[in-house]
Amino acid sequence: MSAKRPVYKPKKSVKQPGSASKCLNLQMAERFRAWLGAQKYAESTQDRYFKIAAKLCRFIGNKPLSAVTPMDIGDFLTQTLPDRWADSYIADHLGPLRSFFDFLYLGGVVDSVAPRFLKFRARLKPLPSALTQSQVRKLIRTAKQPRDRALIELLYATGCRIGEIRLARVEDVDFKGRRFRVRGKRKERMVYFGAEAAESLHLYLKGRKSGYLFQDKIQEQKGYITYTKRAWIGNWKDYRTGKKGGERHSKWLGSPSTVSSSEARKRLSSYIRRQHIDLVRHKPDRPLNRSSLGFVVRELGRKAKLGNISPHTLRHTFATHMLEKGADIRAIQELLGHSYLTSTQIYTRISNRAVRSTFHKFHPRG
Repeated sequence: MSAKRPVYKPKKSVKQPGSASKCLNLQMAERFRAWLGAQKYAESTQDRYFKIAAKLCRFIGNKPLSAVTPMDIGDFLTQTLPDRWADSYIADHLGPLRSFFDFLYLGGVVDSVAPRFLKFRARLKPLPSALTQSQVRKLIRTAKQPRDRALIELLYATGCRIGEIRLARVEDVDFKGRRFRVRGKRKERMVYFGAEAAESLHLYLKGRKSGYLFQDKIQEQKGYITYTKRAWIGNWKDYRTGKKGGERHSKWLGSPSTVSSSEARKRLSSYIRRQHIDLVRHKPDRPLNRSSLGFVVRELGRKAKLGNISPHTLRHTFATHMLEKGADIRAIQELLGHSYLTSTQIYTRISNRAVRSTFHKFHPRG
């Protein structure tokens, strides 16, 4: 009896790490971002760390994160260099990558933290720039708008970071004691301001008792008209419904053959007034964003012909002037919200006025 001929059965294809691995890597980057949010990192930090982690995931493609080596991290940093980069570029990328792989290591995804095997060169720490007192006065005089003047006065008077000023609320301001509480980098502290800043703040607030100090305001809508061959149509949006983008409404205003565009606009304004239609763009209380506040400071610096002025320049100026007036460095540390005194001691390198006067006073040939 002849043996049965074996039937050929094709082997099942084994799925190689492909697009699934790439998708999983990006999911890990998303989970990393969610973890940063749960740890209450600043939104700007969450965005920056996630952006760098996702950039790495796209660079390694289908390679699993568990197989990433220090050489891969080095290739990522060198092959994604922009045309022009600062000395701090590598350090600014390695920090988020180390944090990302720490997260993966604690979650059991990787066996080692590859970015921690790489070391960046010590960064040069240039002295922060500070304005003179006359330059500060010139900057303040340039601020004609009440909001802009209040912003400059507060930044210089308190030495706050722009993110701290952004989130400051009117309810927290003690005008009698000329102070308010700020929250920055997971800490709270009390900052103080003088009579000039208090006056500027009063002029800006105009009696407002609540909300963020520097609110994001949206101008009231006026309605608009559209044209067809047969009709002028008036349009407006009702934001009271809470619907995103508002609820659109329209009104027939007449035929173009008998009604001009100017008359159509008058009819729309009259209708809105008679019907007591609310055109205010109702929105929750929210602060101005960082870029808008920074733009105000930069534009004032440009108009005052002081060069490139940022909100942090006023923070440096605050600390420098305090030190030059004889303030204790530990008091300045507390006012700035520095965790370590070494962060504050950099201002001793900026403020040379006291050192210069001491030299001329005590050196035999000074």
